[in-house]
Amino acid sequence: MNPVLMIAYNNLSLTKDAVQSVLNQDIPVDLHFVDNGSTDGTWEWAEDQFFAGLYRKKENESPIKISNDLSSILFQSSPYVLGVPNDVRLPSNCYRELLKWPRGFVCASDNGHSEPDVIDAKAVSENTPMAVMLTRKWAYDALIAKDGYFFDEGYFMWASDCDLALRMAACGIRGVQLDTPFWHYGSASHKMPENHLRSCKYGDEDRAYFERKWGFKCDSLEYGQRPSDPNFRAERIDK
Repeated sequence: MNPVLMIAYNNLSLTKDAVQSVLNQDIPVDLHFVDNGSTDGTWEWAEDQFFAGLYRKKENESPIKISNDLSSILFQSSPYVLGVPNDVRLPSNCYRELLKWPRGFVCASDNGHSEPDVIDAKAVSENTPMAVMLTRKWAYDALIAKDGYFFDEGYFMWASDCDLALRMAACGIRGVQLDTPFWHYGSASHKMPENHLRSCKYGDEDRAYFERKWGFKCDSLEYGQRPSDPNFRAERIDK
């Protein structure tokens, strides 16, 4: 089977749509579902579903840490894992199209359409990581070997994708973004009024951590330039 990892935090209606779009894939999938401290009935709903794996966090915690913990388990038995947020909708051929590319990281594209089209995929860029991302075990293993971790748990969530992109480049791991479309609400749980201030705080802290680690901001020219420098080894400066 083809494993999918989904981490959900509230927004049950969006979660149901995301789960259904995963289960509607035209290849068999094993959905591993994590309720990350939801308070809106997500856990009670999830208990009645037939997921390949079901996990519960009683309080909301860093998705980065959860991804690290679950990836270490899933990669023991699979050569790849597809990560999917709980606020997306996928076309039915998404997983199958991502598997066609043998890159270390293969991503789909957010096209803003609520009902994504089923199309034959073409590559559109060598990308930084995105919301719907297939990771292959050999790329995961290379990052673990280099740094001792997959995602840096110094981040709560924000800027971790930029961090990963730099470390990929230093290891010679090439990602690819396909035009396979998906619809993404975008940080739905963190836009909820009760979470907004906390999300702003974590976002500011994560971006500040990125700057301390690398010596430049994640929206700077340096961020775009470093991966093209053959001498770049992704050595952090805050040791």
